[in-house]
Amino acid sequence: FNFLRKAFFRRNSLHLRRLSRLYDWEVDEYGSFKPIIPITQNQRFLRQSANDSYILDKLLDNYNRHKIPGGKVEVMVEVWVQEITTISDITSDFQLDIYISEMWRDQALDYSWMEPCKYNLSLNSILLEKLWTPNSCFINSKTADIHRSPFPNIFLLIYANGSVWTNYRLKLQGPCEMDLTRFPFDNVTCALTFESFNYNTDEVEMFWSSVGVAKMRDHIELADYLLIDIIPDRQTVPYPAGYWHELTMRFHFKRRAGWYILQAYLPTYLTIFISWISFVLGTQAIPARTMLGVNSLLAMTFQFGNIIRNLPKVSYVKAIDIWLLSCMTFVFFSLLELAWVGYLSRKESDSRDAAKKRRILLSSIEQQQQINKNELIQLFSKTNDYGYIPPGYYGILNGKLNKEEEEEEKEQQQQQLLLPFFIKENNLNNKKIIPPINLIKKEKEEFNNLNKNNLIINNNRSQREQLALKIDRYSALLFPALFALFNVFYW
Repeated sequence: FNFLRKAFFRRNSLHLRRLSRLYDWEVDEYGSFKPIIPITQNQRFLRQSANDSYILDKLLDNYNRHKIPGGKVEVMVEVWVQEITTISDITSDFQLDIYISEMWRDQALDYSWMEPCKYNLSLNSILLEKLWTPNSCFINSKTADIHRSPFPNIFLLIYANGSVWTNYRLKLQGPCEMDLTRFPFDNVTCALTFESFNYNTDEVEMFWSSVGVAKMRDHIELADYLLIDIIPDRQTVPYPAGYWHELTMRFHFKRRAGWYILQAYLPTYLTIFISWISFVLGTQAIPARTMLGVNSLLAMTFQFGNIIRNLPKVSYVKAIDIWLLSCMTFVFFSLLELAWVGYLSRKESDSRDAAKKRRILLSSIEQQQQINKNELIQLFSKTNDYGYIPPGYYGILNGKLNKEEEEEEKEQQQQQLLLPFFIKENNLNNKKIIPPINLIKKEKEEFNNLNKNNLIINNNRSQREQLALKIDRYSALLFPALFALFNVFYW
């Protein structure tokens, strides 16, 4: 029976092959082949066509996946950008999801002569491992992963003329060129380069399709960047093993500066304006002015650290560095102005204290001089021709002398001013009083000199006070003018 069946197949192989597209190899209870499709849908032209499994079997029967089709292959590349997720300033890279398509022609996969029922075959990605591919890759990507949701997102299509179309859905992480000189008003360029890893231009030529690189959505926006343009480029790059075609797609982004204006520029404006309030508080509010200036400087320092924390550590100066350092300089110079005014105010306070002490001393001298004058008048009025001193007066004078000797060890100059006359003990024993007229004259001269010095001190105090007020008045005009000039050059 087997021998007869094989002979039958040999004689009718062509007819059976055509029937195989319409009927299963199993028979029904009457010995007839079971049809795959209903008889009513059976078309006449399907009788002349080959099915997919037969085509694949014939194509892969003698196929060599290591042989370059035709000796040289032209590969057309097309990229569709699905989404751009993030751009990192710290690591200088970006992440995106793309669909990348490659198309080339392989004469060994031409099945148009088989009269197929379909002129393209959508196949599983497993079959791709049995075909020749250009082995292309992104040579500058940091990571490249094929999406698996839930199976590998790879599409394979073979046309009847032998053209092969592959499509991958990839998640890529690529490098970005960042020049932060104008940060946060800078532009960022990110690039991905696609080339054949194994074949040079003598074997594989890479081209962009007419579409090149396109976006699947009209607007692709990020939180801190705006996509300006995507530019495809093709270059021929020399390597030690020959020349390779490189297909590069460049993504041009513009940084959104709104966040930095709200979080950096406007707060620094307010901090600078607050630091100028100290110029109108006067020379008497030194503690309040000091607290205001120090708090402004600390706020600027904290703001600076909060911004540069999210930036790469570059060795050149950025635009925001110039702004923040300049604002900190303005606050620092306002503190220097405060130190100058405070120094003048401290001199003024010391002068006021010294003048107050001198006024108290002069007042005590005048009172003591009046008391001593009254004592002399009373003394001379109670003495007789024999130099009589009333009983008990000697003890009073002796007590005064002892007290004055104790004070002389502490403050000799004050004792001389307060003691209007000296009475020696032998003169008291001889009952002879000599009024110290010369000492009284000396006290008057010193009193006049103190008045003159007090007048000079008051004049000097007035000059220092006027100088401090003038410094505050000029600073209140000079600092805003210089800051406005700085803004003109900065913006």
